[in-house]
Amino acid sequence: MGRDEDVRPRDEVVYLAAGLADLVMGGVRDATRRLPGLMAVREELRARGELALKRSGPSSEAHMEVLARRVAERNSHG
Repeated sequence: MGRDEDVRPRDEVVYLAAGLADLVMGGVRDATRRLPGLMAVREELRARGELALKRSGPSSEAHMEVLARRVAERNSHG
């Protein structure tokens, strides 16, 4: 998976746990037919976890949006 360098170890654990929960909810039988090895299972769980958290977790504001608002507020006050 090309995103490994961008993910902190703590986040990876959360993604894996959420992926496992999503996999259980979606049915283990379907996923095991498609995945040939342990590394593929890990990648699938992690990807599922990221998607599950994005679907159900609180959405955070984009960093650049926050900065743009601060600059606009600063410019409007003086």
